[in-house]
Amino acid sequence: MTGNDAIKKLDAYLKNYNIYHQKDFDQGCRRFTMVYDSPASPGGFVESCIWFFPGDHAEVGVYYNEDGAEICKASENRDDLMWLINYINGYVFLKCQDPNGMYGPSTLYTPRLFMSCDGGYDIVIKTMINYDFWELANIETLDYMTAYCPELLDRLAPAIFGVLRGEQTINEAYTYIDENVLED
Repeated sequence: MTGNDAIKKLDAYLKNYNIYHQKDFDQGCRRFTMVYDSPASPGGFVESCIWFFPGDHAEVGVYYNEDGAEICKASENRDDLMWLINYINGYVFLKCQDPNGMYGPSTLYTPRLFMSCDGGYDIVIKTMINYDFWELANIETLDYMTAYCPELLDRLAPAIFGVLRGEQTINEAYTYIDENVLED
């Protein structure tokens, strides 16, 4: 599958599920931008961008909005955030499953969570999606990008922002992740 094929598949999927999106160009690449409800996140929503690079892959970035970045920037607990991010990257793996039974639970992609290093203090889940693999698991990939990554950030928000605001210790955040986020 080519990048143009992937763009067509994503565009059709977003229209089919009535997911509002904008298309533009960024870094010389086609980019789709979406906003998702995220009740547990600061401001009540997360944002997502998907860049379609020439060659063999797309990049998915899902991140907390500007409210989340401001909390992160103002926090004196970013060192603990780094420990929490390390824990999440080591133990949290998404098992995507279609609620209608089209496909069973499986871990197809392993997103990485990080705080941006450009001075913006964005907390981001990023995944590289190979076009050939996307072609083999089209629906799973589309669901992963538009449902599971935004949902994961929402599920992680109480621990991440609890630590950043000083409302949870790092150990309390680990326990929260263990009890509320980790899959069996």
